[in-house]
Amino acid sequence: MTRWFAAFAGALLALPCHAQDRSGLADILSFEAPHSGALPAGWDTPTPESVFLDDKVVHGGRWSLRIERQADSAKEFSGILKALPMDFTGATIELRGFIRTENVSDFVALWIREDGESSGLAFDSLQKSRVHGTADWTEYSVAVPFHAEAKRLYIGFLLSGSGKAWVDDMRLLVDGKPIWDAPKIENPKTVLDTDREFDAGSKIALTELTPVRIRNLATLGQVWGFLKYHHPRIASGQRHWDYDLFRVLPAVLAAHDPAVANAELVKWIASLGALEECQVCATLNETELALRPDLAWIGDEAKLGAALSRVLRAVYRNRPPTVASSTYRSRPGSATLSSNTSRATAP
Repeated sequence: MTRWFAAFAGALLALPCHAQDRSGLADILSFEAPHSGALPAGWDTPTPESVFLDDKVVHGGRWSLRIERQADSAKEFSGILKALPMDFTGATIELRGFIRTENVSDFVALWIREDGESSGLAFDSLQKSRVHGTADWTEYSVAVPFHAEAKRLYIGFLLSGSGKAWVDDMRLLVDGKPIWDAPKIENPKTVLDTDREFDAGSKIALTELTPVRIRNLATLGQVWGFLKYHHPRIASGQRHWDYDLFRVLPAVLAAHDPAVANAELVKWIASLGALEECQVCATLNETELALRPDLAWIGDEAKLGAALSRVLRAVYRNRPPTVASSTYRSRPGSATLSSNTSRATAP
């Protein structure tokens, strides 16, 4: 990954990537989609202070996209980006667009990236072509090979350094044809696709932190993190564990003492379903151990109470040696649910 693209990583992780109606994509790519204000509709703009719709300098239609930067502009570059689900198939994905430049000191670039479960599978940009200076409208393209394991496609345009750059009449092609004509595939839905209760926020309003609440929240944090990596239904992606945290929080915040909060946690864990006893249980390989995990706290009945401690120890004791994670597909902005494949003995 190039140095400048690393700075875009944070913005990419925050982008939702749901199945979309392709009928409006042509207008979004050509900047003709209905909009309000100076920013283009359908695009994410991490640097809105430098990005403008332009109706004076266009390649086609009524609008183009202009990026304008000064020598003292914040950050190294400004740009736009868009996330799309990989719900199509083909051999090559190409992003084309017309670019116009004026006194660009560094470079402008179209870019395209394919992502799988966690890391980038393919990436291409115009950075290597060093498009800079002043030039009239010219069409450029970048392309990546299609990867069957890809989940998300990101496209964008940026200006590095100072100057002005325009982009217009962009096209996203699959094997030379518009993306909306590419054969569609139906990705299996995961819990992240179906559990949308807290997409707009946690719905938690916390106005006061008392010593009891702080203690209860600290215990909840420990239990939530422990279950995330040790409970088979969570580690295998059967629960949206980030949102499950929001579901139990009101009961924990309302608890007037630790015993009541611990009892709520016991009920919460029970709601996940009966825990099956493992036939082949995980054990810890001491020869590969650099730092032993400190899990003594799950046996602290004075703090957790006998019932919660017993449940947590049962979860730890009955971990299978591997957890199938194929049912989980990560989304930008969500915490990653990892399976616990280490071998460990229960305390």
